Amino acid sequence: MTDFTKSIAKKTPARSERRKNVERSATTRKEILEATVRCLNDLGYGAVTNLKVADEAGVSRGAMMHHFPTRQALIVATVEYANGKLTEFRNTEVEKLGPGLPRYRAIIDLSLVTQRMPEGMACNEIRIGSRSDPEIRTAVTPIMGQISDEYGRLVVRLARAAGLTPNRELQGLTSIAAMSTRALAINTFTYPRGNIEENVLWMIRNIREDIIARQLGEKFAERPAPLPETRSSSKPSNP
Repeated sequence: MTDFTKSIAKKTPARSERRKNVERSATTRKEILEATVRCLNDLGYGAVTNLKVADEAGVSRGAMMHHFPTRQALIVATVEYANGKLTEFRNTEVEKLGPGLPRYRAIIDLSLVTQRMPEGMACNEIRIGSRSDPEIRTAVTPIMGQISDEYGRLVVRLARAAGLTPNRELQGLTSIAAMSTRALAINTFTYPRGNIEENVLWMIRNIREDIIARQLGEKFAERPAPLPETRSSSKPSNP
């Protein structure tokens, strides 16, 4: 064996070991973030601590401190991780459809689906919790703003691909869909009336089709069927 070959033989195990360490570290980090999502979804923001997450993830407190030395660092990373999973889900679902209006309609219809996913509920818990936690609010505000901007750009791309003009009316619909479905995902636990969800989703879809009709013509609109009348239809839909 030449000196060069001996040198390679000595270096290869070290590189292999470093690669394994990097992979183990990435796996541990992912396990921690997945555990944080579960804790936020199952227990709520107030019950989530780094120690609780470490127990849920099955990692040592030392490993937890290595990856996330503070609660702020854990929460910010969880928002980024959860958003990545939600974005991946949206893209997969949208790409199942043909380009144009079907994809634009789908991204609006997916709003409630993603809000109710564990990752969506985790982000909602963080939004709610940050209201009374100034340190977390300061930490997550930049990433939350970035996520909202990225989502808005996605909707704009799909709207333009459908032949629509992303004017203020369309932008307003995007905001209405996101904010109202977020409220629905939370409101279900305190006021579980099925007709509220049906009414809100019907209104969102009807507004969407109104915009499509105004911009592209009535023949392109696919209006939802009228809502059935119920005995409680004359009563307010919220307490």
